[in-house]
Parts: sequence; C-alpha cells; structure tokens
Amino acid sequence: MKRLAISCAIFLFWVVLSPINAQNINRIDSLRKNLSGVSGVEKFNLLNDLGFEYRLSHPDSTIAYCLQAYELGKQLNVTKELSKPLSFIGLANAYKGDYKASFDYHLKSVEVAQQQNDSIQLAFCYNNFGRLFFDQGDLTRAYDNLIKSMIIFERLDDPVGLAYVYRSLTNLHRSQQDYIKALEMAQKAFNLRKQIGDPRGLLSALIELGSVYSQLHSSIDADRCFRQADSIAIKIEDYISLAEIRIGWAEFLLNHGEINRADTLARQAYAMVNQNNNVRLLPRVTLLMGKAQFELKSFAASKRHLENVVKLTEQSHPEFQRDAYLFLSKIYDQEGRKTEATLLSNKYLILKESLQSVELARQIEKLEFQLEIEKKERENELLKTNEAKNTAIIRQKQLENAILIAIVAFVSILFLMQWRNSTRRKNVNIKLESQNQKIEKQRAEIIDQNEKLEKRNLELSELNHEKDTLMNIVAHDLKSPLNRIKGLADLLELGGEMNAEQRKYLSLIKDSTRSGLDLITDLLDVNALEVNREPEFTVFNLNSFVSERVNAFRHSATSKNIDIVLEQEFNEPVYLDQEYLSRILDNLMSNAIKFSRNNSVVHVKTYTKGKDCVIRVQDNGPGFQPIDINFLYQKFKKLSARPTGGESSNGLGLAIVKILVDRLSGKIELTTEVGKGSSFEILFPLKSSALIQ
Repeated sequence: MKRLAISCAIFLFWVVLSPINAQNINRIDSLRKNLSGVSGVEKFNLLNDLGFEYRLSHPDSTIAYCLQAYELGKQLNVTKELSKPLSFIGLANAYKGDYKASFDYHLKSVEVAQQQNDSIQLAFCYNNFGRLFFDQGDLTRAYDNLIKSMIIFERLDDPVGLAYVYRSLTNLHRSQQDYIKALEMAQKAFNLRKQIGDPRGLLSALIELGSVYSQLHSSIDADRCFRQADSIAIKIEDYISLAEIRIGWAEFLLNHGEINRADTLARQAYAMVNQNNNVRLLPRVTLLMGKAQFELKSFAASKRHLENVVKLTEQSHPEFQRDAYLFLSKIYDQEGRKTEATLLSNKYLILKESLQSVELARQIEKLEFQLEIEKKERENELLKTNEAKNTAIIRQKQLENAILIAIVAFVSILFLMQWRNSTRRKNVNIKLESQNQKIEKQRAEIIDQNEKLEKRNLELSELNHEKDTLMNIVAHDLKSPLNRIKGLADLLELGGEMNAEQRKYLSLIKDSTRSGLDLITDLLDVNALEVNREPEFTVFNLNSFVSERVNAFRHSATSKNIDIVLEQEFNEPVYLDQEYLSRILDNLMSNAIKFSRNNSVVHVKTYTKGKDCVIRVQDNGPGFQPIDINFLYQKFKKLSARPTGGESSNGLGLAIVKILVDRLSGKIELTTEVGKGSSFEILFPLKSSALIQ
C-alpha cells in the first residue's frame, strides 16, 4: 500500500500536471506574431492569451503581459473580463512560489469580477483561489472557493469551466483519500471534456481518471483509461505527453506486479525521451528502467540505469537520486558487497532526511501563509466593519433628511388637501341642496306612480280572474257539445251500413271532434298547471306504468302502420307523481306517432344514467330545424315540422312536458337530426331506498 501511494503521488505530479500545462510553443509563436498587428479589445485578449501560455515555463513573462493587458483594459474601459489578467498574474506568482502576491492578485481579481458582474470570470477566480489554498494545505478555504466556482458554472451551464473545477475537486478529494467522491468528480470532468472535444483536455481527463482508478485498486479501469490516453497522444502526435503517459502507466503496472508489461512500456518511453532529447523526463524514465530491471532480476542492467540516474541528478531531482541509492544498495547487498551497500544506504537515508526537511520547511511556509491570510482577512473584516459603520451613519443621516423632507411635504399636502376639501365641501353642499330638491320632487312622483301601479295591478288581477273563469266556462261549455257530437258519430258508426263517402265524412267529424277535445284538454291542463298544483309523489313500478301507457297508443300507431318497440332496462320502484308522468308520456308518445312517417318505428326505452332514471322516446319524424330549438318549449309555438298524417297540432304538448318535468325536479334532453328524427330523454333523480320506503 505504501509503495502504491508513493507511486500514485509521483504519477500525479509528473504525468497529470506536466502534459496538461506543457508550454505550447507553436501557439505562443502564433500569438506573438498577431500581437503587433492588432489594437483595442483584440490586443487586450491576445495579451491575456499570451500571458496564460507562459504561466508555467516563464511566469515572469505572464506577469509582464498580463499587467499590460490589465492597464489596456482599464484604458478601454472594458465591461467584462478585466479580472482575467489579474487572475493569471495570481497563477504566475503561485508558480514562482510567491504565495502572498498570488493571494493579493486573486483577491483583487474577485473584487473586479464582482464589480463588473462578470459571472464567468468570477467562477474562474474562485477556482484559482481554491487551487491556491489547496496548494498551501488550507483545504477548508480551498473547498469553499471551489464550491462557489462550481455553483456559478452549473448555473451558467459552462462545460469548460465545470471541467476545470471538477478537476480541482478531484485533486482535493483525493488528497483526503475520499476516492469515491474523487472518482465522481473525475468522471464528470471526463464527460465534459468528451463533450467539448478538445483532445488535450480529454487526454488530461483520462489520465486524471486513471489515477483515481489506480488508487481505488481498479486495475482494469485504470488500465483502460491509460490505454485511451495513450491512443489520443499518438493521434495528435504529442510524443512528449505520450512518453509521460507510458512512464506513468509503466509505474502503475510495476506497482501492480505486471513486470513484463511495465518493462515494455518503460523501454518505449525511454526510447522516445532519448530520441527527443528531453532532459526533464530523462532522470525519471531512467529510474523507471532501473526499477523494472531490478524486478526482472537483471541486476547488471538495473545497476547501469540507476548509476546513470545518480549522474543525471547531481544538480537536481534529489528524490530520484534518493530512490536510485535505495535500489543500488539492494543490488550491492544481493551481490554480497556489504560495505558499498551500507554506504549507498546511508546516502539514501541522508537524502531522505534532507527531503523531509525540505517538506517541513514547505509546511512552515504554508503555515506562515495561512497566518498571513488570516491577518489579511481580519484586516478586511475590520475595514468592512468600519465601512459598514460609516455607511450606516450616512444612511441614518440620509434617512433623517428624507424623513424631514417627508414631514414638510406631508404637512404641505395636508394643508393643500384641507383647502381643496373645504372648497369641494362648499360645492358639494350646493349640489346636495339641488339634488335634495330633485329627489323630493321624484319621491312625490314615485308615490303617485305607485298608487297608479297598485290600482292597475288590482285591475289586472280582476281581469285575470275573469279570464280564468271565462276559460273554464268556455272550455266546459264547448266540451259538452263536442262530446255529444263524438257520441252521435260513434252511434252512427255502430248503426247500419254506410257508403264510402258517408264513412269518410263520419271519420272527418270524429277527427275534428277529437282535435277539439284535445285542444280543450290541453288548455285546461295549461290553466291548471299555472295554478301551480304541487305534485303528489307515490311509489310505483315504472316498468308496468310505462308499458301500460305505451300500449294505450298502439291502436293509433297501427293506423299509420307504425311499430312501437319498448325496451325496459330499469327494474326498480320510483317515487314520482303518476298523473304528471302520465301526461308527460302521453304528450311525447302522441307527438312521436303524429310526426313519424308511415311504416316506421317509435322506440321507447327505460334505463339508468348515473344517478338518474331515464325514459327515452325516439321517433322517425322530420327532426327539428336549428331555428326551432329556441322556441321548443314555448306555449302555442308551432314549429317547422308538420304531422305526417294530417293530424292537428296546437303547440302546447312540449310546453306541458317541460312544465311537468321541472315540477318533478327532472331534466329533458333533446337529440335531433334533420330528416332522421328526434329523441327525447326525460331524466328523474333516483330517490334513496330509505326515502322510498
């Protein structure tokens, strides 16, 4: 486990950081050529880009170019990205090791981004601030700033920024050995880099992801990530990055016991480093060759490489020299050369202690930096407190002045309102006096009109009574002779033989008499209904009742060769007025037969719909025109349809049906189609069994 952790740390430092941040010479040359031919905002952007490219190899150049960019941005009064050169200067100072200056510039970049309301640059500033604190071991501040950055980038849906901050969070979680969270962040960064499509970004994300998998001991996944990164480096012909990937990959395999694969990758990387004469990678890859040969028991070859490492690292990279001494001491010990082994072991221990001292000094620097930051934060808090206090005093004075102005204005408004109200009151009083006179005059007129209306209502009541009396007298006086005529016609029909013409005349007499009697009956019904007789509810069997009423009309239907079809799906007792229901059915059946064509069918059906019982009467008549619907249930309104057998129609049947259905708290619904007939549905609410009982 210890060897694996050391290997991963070395791998992270050399493989992850180096290829990602390697100086792009071609891009720098291109930017410098373009710089001389531009001005204004374009020059401001080029200076920033040029400074960013120099931040690792020549941080002083970054500072110089970005200071120019900052001054130019102020001259141009740019509304966005003025914080960018300040942030880059902060990065450059961090790479130089001047963390105090780095902190100052990062702080200033945040302030400028906030002033310009530049959300994207503010998020980048927070990310760089978080990485600065992470480098100094202040993980709490690092995490706070990175989370601020992530929230802004997620709100802006900026994939490039999110990829950067996810990478920073990966390193932070990995430093705390929270590899599950580190894996989550690394996968998010990888997915975003894949979405963006930048090969170098995707390369760095794969290496980052592979590193986390290696720390999670997920060898298959780590191997897959390194293999994909290797493929991308070959595709973009980035042989330095390719060499570094294979070095890291070989170190990973070596620590997982895959010696032969590690040796193969180490040899390939060694050849590429020598071919490109890369002095920076030569000590590391030579040390890797020595370790691989040692594990393969090729001690002579291993010793040759390790001794070469000692020569290459005389002036730099003491950590490589330390590891070389350790493995050389082991080789000499294997060869039985104890004295040389002890000497080399002592050199290893001296270098180890020396590096620990360097690390301790670095930790002291980090602590001093944290103390300096805390001091600055306290000073900032004090300044903010004083500023807030002064602002509060100013606001209090402003509030007092505003209150004084408001009081003066309020008093002035009150005085003006009082004057206006007084003037209005006088005018209103004059108008009220005039209105009162008019009202008094109108009141007298209303009293006179009420007396006249009362007298008129009395006269109308007497006339209405006389009308009702006259209606009853006329109806009864007409009904008696019509009944006698009908009886005489029946006697004539029963007595003796008659010729065809006599039978025709007799039939006309009977039809006219029947029409007159029906009209008188309807008139008496309408008059009686207007008296508003309350319905008398009883419990009875609806099936038997409907069947009886339908059978009463079969004779008249037969005269027109009309078939009446009765369907009964309702088999429960109902609580209704039988007389009302009888009149409803009689009128609907009479109309259905009257208006249906000869040789047709009239359908009658009982059933339930929801909480209602339904009686439906459907004819085969001409149907109703759209203009008929408005007058359907009005008294004495004759509609466009005419009886098909020459029968009379007085326009009272449907009016009576509507009045009776309303009295029974029911509803009537019409479905009609011109030329195809009509269907009337009468719906009555079903009473509960308790009420019926």
